[in-house]
Amino acid sequence: MATPLPMPKLGLTMEEGTILKWRKGEGEAVEKGEIILDIQTDKVEYEVESPDGGLLLKTLAGEGDVVPCGTDIAVIGEEGENISSFASTSAKAPVETVSEAAEALPTPPPAPSTPAPAPVAPVAAQPAHTGRIFASPAARRVARELGIDFRTLKGSGPGGRIVQADVRAAAASGLPSAPLAAASGPAAVAGSTPLAGVRKIIAERMLSSWSQVPRITMQAEVDLTNLLAVREASRQAWENDLGVKVSINDLILFYTARAVRRCPAVNVRLTENALEQMQDVNIGVAVAVDQGLMVPVIRGADQKSIDAISRESRALAEAARAGALGLDALEGGTFTVSNLGAYGVDHFSAIINHPESAILSVGAARERAVVRNGEVVARTTAFVGINADHRLVDGAPAAEFLGTLKEMLEHPKVMPA
Repeated sequence: MATPLPMPKLGLTMEEGTILKWRKGEGEAVEKGEIILDIQTDKVEYEVESPDGGLLLKTLAGEGDVVPCGTDIAVIGEEGENISSFASTSAKAPVETVSEAAEALPTPPPAPSTPAPAPVAPVAAQPAHTGRIFASPAARRVARELGIDFRTLKGSGPGGRIVQADVRAAAASGLPSAPLAAASGPAAVAGSTPLAGVRKIIAERMLSSWSQVPRITMQAEVDLTNLLAVREASRQAWENDLGVKVSINDLILFYTARAVRRCPAVNVRLTENALEQMQDVNIGVAVAVDQGLMVPVIRGADQKSIDAISRESRALAEAARAGALGLDALEGGTFTVSNLGAYGVDHFSAIINHPESAILSVGAARERAVVRNGEVVARTTAFVGINADHRLVDGAPAAEFLGTLKEMLEHPKVMPA
């Protein structure tokens, strides 16, 4: 009896999957448990195994198709079996490319002819200037409309300024159209690719968060001088006794988890029009990958030691960049940290990782002049900010969290582990 292969549902939030590649073609033999195709979920790429052995009798959806979970995408069975009852999947079409969309547009009617401009004495074309070109705004506009490179013209206006009459004279004399004319209008497209896979999912998630979540944003400058001193004092012990190299980001994750635990108002989410208080503190760590952005999760981060945080964050980042993260590593986050300090960014506003209620942004740690006890001294500071869903988190609780984290980072306790 033929066995259908449905689009798997790999997580509670997964509603559909995109077929990336069929590893087997129709009529090829497959074994039970053999990888038969690759799909893209809303979080990761996933290898799908064959549920049975036999022949791949029919594929019901093609590469690039977006298929709802539970919908059959293939049929496996024995040669000659009747599979007429299995219909091709009604899948969402992949996003077309810009060039394809342009080709699909109707051809506009030809523009009505206009009378030729009155003859004007021809203006000789000049070699392209390399310095500043003086041309009136009207001359530049007419040059764009007529396709004339005004930089090749000799101006008849005051001081050799190119005026509108110079451009029209050049057009009437049959001067070749400027190859740069197109560049002064809409930008030329060098190439295009379908918005699909991880990039498509990121685009959809960011648009949804930006358009549907009302945000409250606040920032604070945090003095990291003491935190750096604690790290330096403990660095050798961490490396020799625990075998880890603790980064500033590890310490920020460590204290962020504890600040979230102390300020549970930022550890909530909206479900079915109800405010749900999250019991666990699961910190998402934003990681840049070739395909865009992934947010693996450190579960129970408020209960973990600094060496455990360091090991896990590094392992998750490496797996994300290698494309080796499982779906479970990307689910269950309750609060996200995005650190762009390594890129030299001082301030930024991070987009909330919906359905979480808040995200922390961390800027570059720099030596800055600050006032301490009436004196200007050099201290290492960074700007740390919170973006919160204002439907769920009011200004005061968000400020309380930011103040709590600031206090923890500025007055850290020595942590051997």
